[in-house]
Amino acid sequence: MAPPHACNTGATQRLLLHAAADGDLRLFKRIASRLDGGEGRLKEAVEAVKYRGAGALHQAARNGRTAMCVYLVEELQVDINAANESGATPLIYAVLGGIVDTVSYLLDHGAILISPMNKGLLLSILQLNKVLLVKGADVDSSSDCGTPLHVAAVKSHDGCMKILLDHHADCNKVFSTFYTPLIVALMVRSLKCVKLLIKAGADIKGAGTFTPLIAAATEGLTDFYKCLLEAGADPNVPDEFGRLPIEIAALQNRRKDVEILLPVTSRIPSVYDWSVDGIITYVNKNVQDDPMYKIRPADLKLEGSRAYKREDYLAATKLYTMAMNLESEDGTLYSNRSICWLKMGEGMKALTDAHLCRMLCPDWPKACYREGAAHMFLKDYDKACDAFLDGLKLDPANMEIENGLREAFKSLKKSRAA
Repeated sequence: MAPPHACNTGATQRLLLHAAADGDLRLFKRIASRLDGGEGRLKEAVEAVKYRGAGALHQAARNGRTAMCVYLVEELQVDINAANESGATPLIYAVLGGIVDTVSYLLDHGAILISPMNKGLLLSILQLNKVLLVKGADVDSSSDCGTPLHVAAVKSHDGCMKILLDHHADCNKVFSTFYTPLIVALMVRSLKCVKLLIKAGADIKGAGTFTPLIAAATEGLTDFYKCLLEAGADPNVPDEFGRLPIEIAALQNRRKDVEILLPVTSRIPSVYDWSVDGIITYVNKNVQDDPMYKIRPADLKLEGSRAYKREDYLAATKLYTMAMNLESEDGTLYSNRSICWLKMGEGMKALTDAHLCRMLCPDWPKACYREGAAHMFLKDYDKACDAFLDGLKLDPANMEIENGLREAFKSLKKSRAA
């Protein structure tokens, strides 16, 4: 695929990039010589031609033109780690293009695995490629989005997940207090990833009160119950509000889910009619007078914001949590709850929600700010600086993030001087 037509470069420069993308080495050399004009600075002439920061090596790498890459790297000695305007190197282009031979060549000739720009994102992308694992990338290294296995789960990329598991990735690595790859796979409704993780030995019990079965019940994942129960998931472990999976399913009137869970759930003493209809009736009767359960997610979010404004942070967290039960992929809910936790002095909970917000909204500067604020509260100034820097890369003009970064640097300097 040829690079887009760039109006701010001349016809000759455009032809050079097209020749690189097409792998036409003869045409490329002829155009490069014309651009050089006999000055003997062929490398500089070629490196000066770019489209949005991407040069000839980017174009060749993206389309798997390895012979062109060999010429550019070995004969002209262009910068193999040159980054485009977004921080992507030729290696990233080759990885995203799925060109294994080109990736191998670039790695063997000095391409770096991790770019200093957008490190977390690049690390996550790069490590989801088999050839990089063969080259020695750390299969369990952590970024702001968790481990590569967490990233594969959140992207529902079962192919990459299998590669990672084949290279012995830790399927029980916990990210932000209790989010294992299995929990993440359930949250994004990826049955293939869930089955792969269970087969690899994922802990079906989970961590804390947010178990895989609770996650399935909350999300209404009817097709997931069988594999979870067969793997040994305990249907008698309640969530943080004391509700069993069967009660969560009944609360949302999911009859089929209740039918599946009924035979494996221990009888609840207060439920006299231990049947599908009896459980649904019992659970809904208990909440029918509670108006909170009748509010839409958007209304719950609005009520949460109102509670926050009147400084009733506990009520706000409960309202945001209820909204999450109905709309679990809304990253702004985690952002809002994160600041509430901070106001209540719950730094780790604030950090957990900030991490989840970043996973759901990787391009949202506010998510980076929330993470930075949580790290500041926990006095982890190094990580706070990293989070604020990530936010500024996404929104360089954001004064709130800039001020946060300034404070983080100041605190870091003081802590090191102490």
